[in-house]
Amino acid sequence: MSTPMPPDRSGPDRGRGAGPRRRCTDLALGARFALTGGREGLLRTALTALGVGLGVFVLLLAAAIPQVLHAAVDRKAARTVVPAAEGTGPSDRTLLTADLRGAFHDRALGGRLVQPEGIRAPVPPGLSRLPGPGELAVSPALAELLASPDGALLKERFAHLRVTARIGDAGLTHPAELSYYQGSDSLRGPGAGVERITAFGDRGTPFQASPPVVLAITAGCVALLAPVAVFIATAVRFGGDRRDRRLAALRLVGADVRTTRRIAAGETLTSALLGLLGGAALLLAVRVPLSSLTLFGLGVFPSDVVPDPVLAAVIALAVPLCAVAVTLLTLRRVTVEPLGVSRTAPPLRRRLWWRALLPATGVALLLPQATGGLRSGDAASAQLILGTALLLLGIAALLPWLLDATVARLGRAGFGGQAWQLAVRRLQLTSTAASRSVSGITVAVAGAIAVQLLLAGVWTGLGETSATTPWTEVTTRDGTLPADRAPGMSALLNATPGVLATRTLATGYADTYRPQHQRSDADTSAASEPYPFTVADCPTLREQAHIGACSDGDVFLAGGPEGGGPRPGERLTLEPALGPTDPRAPAVWTVPSTARRTTVADRGTPLGLPTPTVLATPKALPPTLLHRPTLTVLARLAPGDPDALEHLRNTAARIDARAEVSVYRSAAPDATLGLTRRALTAGAVAVLLLIGCGLLITAVEQLRERARLLSALDALGTPRGVLARSLLWQTALPVALGLALALTCGLALGSLLLHMADRPLLPDWWGILTLTATAGAVILTVTALSLPLLWRLMRPEGLRTE
Repeated sequence: MSTPMPPDRSGPDRGRGAGPRRRCTDLALGARFALTGGREGLLRTALTALGVGLGVFVLLLAAAIPQVLHAAVDRKAARTVVPAAEGTGPSDRTLLTADLRGAFHDRALGGRLVQPEGIRAPVPPGLSRLPGPGELAVSPALAELLASPDGALLKERFAHLRVTARIGDAGLTHPAELSYYQGSDSLRGPGAGVERITAFGDRGTPFQASPPVVLAITAGCVALLAPVAVFIATAVRFGGDRRDRRLAALRLVGADVRTTRRIAAGETLTSALLGLLGGAALLLAVRVPLSSLTLFGLGVFPSDVVPDPVLAAVIALAVPLCAVAVTLLTLRRVTVEPLGVSRTAPPLRRRLWWRALLPATGVALLLPQATGGLRSGDAASAQLILGTALLLLGIAALLPWLLDATVARLGRAGFGGQAWQLAVRRLQLTSTAASRSVSGITVAVAGAIAVQLLLAGVWTGLGETSATTPWTEVTTRDGTLPADRAPGMSALLNATPGVLATRTLATGYADTYRPQHQRSDADTSAASEPYPFTVADCPTLREQAHIGACSDGDVFLAGGPEGGGPRPGERLTLEPALGPTDPRAPAVWTVPSTARRTTVADRGTPLGLPTPTVLATPKALPPTLLHRPTLTVLARLAPGDPDALEHLRNTAARIDARAEVSVYRSAAPDATLGLTRRALTAGAVAVLLLIGCGLLITAVEQLRERARLLSALDALGTPRGVLARSLLWQTALPVALGLALALTCGLALGSLLLHMADRPLLPDWWGILTLTATAGAVILTVTALSLPLLWRLMRPEGLRTE
């Protein structure tokens, strides 16, 4: 008796019962098609990988922001000084230090004088020891600048010092920072800008940004990240028509529907993985260039640009899965049969209500803070994030309906030539592909415009411009230089190359005189605000007030808005004591009975005088009576000498290392804002160019689908120019509608966010013009590159069939 043979299971496992091995085989076949699918297949894979890679790069960069900010704030806090407790005297663990702030050709230059009071004095981060008198420890960027020809003028500022050490990364906020520590032995104790400290690294109160800055950061992140999802979804569908025809060929040799979908998923998964690797590689490549950028005084080191591990893992899993999901959802509306791809079914009528609901809900979420003011807290932040995201994503949802409605109205209107009618009819049949390609442009450009508006408004509110004046101010404060050195200080500055004229002032404070036996602790604590006074010659005083006739020996009294101030004949204590234990003996001065009343002039001078105040000439109030004067020299620089300011800074540094040089002129546009605007515009232009590549692939595939129709039109005598113009209109109309929608929604979103922050509306029209011009160039380029294929397809041979 024979035993029955088991059924043969060696054949391919198809359909619903496909096992894991078969699924892996189908995915591998899709990967093979992606990598070895000929020139067009490789081009589609490259464009998809490029689009996904750019999106992944932005996501990874956003995931690295927490680490970047944490490292920058830690570095800045690590070198913050910890003052000694009040009343603490010198010890072997204390350090005298003074902050030195300067600049060189509009680059910030930060320094610090250090003088140890013992062998265990604290050492700043980045150094192994403190520099001694005459020694200098500099940052690598400052050392490089001093060694270069561009730093010759700056080198003169430190000509008497010897560079003995380099500051390590732990003591810098970013690699390009110009910073130094200068050793000294001339600091006499706390006061006059000198501090006694016990350590570096005061954490203090954590940094808290103002509500407008929080709004700018939050809305900016959402506006920049929301287009990434739309862009990746658009990128994975580049060249979808060509892929569908290849799947139809697979159906012809026996593959079922599920197999073709797995092959398509494998092809998309390969492109997404390549994009994932490309985005990670791009992040590694830009870490070094990012080190040259600074924001709010903080920068990054290449080692700081590390994505959060959890967020990076989420990105690595979500991007390929989302790419595959988009592909499978797209194939659900396409019927891939052995004899071809079916797209002739009438499309469903697009519903407006749910598309309009998305941006309407976003506006509704933002309106409470726009009308009632910004709020803090997690709930308010979530409301802001969700509202901005819905508003931007609603733009992508509105575009297909808007394109359908527009081409339907244009088709019914019946105006335009033959080329226009052909283009409108083609868009009526294939509006889904056109709107899908342009949706990435719409969301990205709208987000870029909104962020540009928000940043411009916030930056304008944060930075106040100074009054324009021809004078540059050089100041030594709180008795750093005695009053008798004021003439020598003025003479040295006046002899500096590029200085045309100088004027000198001595300023201080005075209070109503009270004899010592009449003072008490209560009087000291409840004392009125001291009167500021200024001692200068008559020409200088005329720059400060409307004094009229003046001669040496005159005194002028300027009252405050509510009157008050000293009276003629009143006795004043110059630089009154801060308490009964103050050992110094203040000078007493009597306001002359001839003192005249005046008003302070508002002429844009660098010294804004508070009121009430006393203005005196040197003969009436000798500056030598002041124990701790603030000496100020106003220098007029030659307008045509670009190095005059640097020469002045060098002379001021020779006079006293702590001398401050302040420049008052019309504020130039903020460099960080300009850089951010250019970066956003460049990013939007890059998106336009990449979407243009997708439009080109779509146009080429549609032309091939219509090869027989084009041949028939050519055989009937249709001019080639008509078809070329129809191709131009077919590309231009979706892009024009997308840009118009992006401009409208971007300006609306930016205006809404600025209203929330109570900031002015300052559109970047040049950036908008750049985007518009780039869109026009994309349209013309896509049309021009499509024409050779159009001419080749318009031949009678295309009507032959076998």
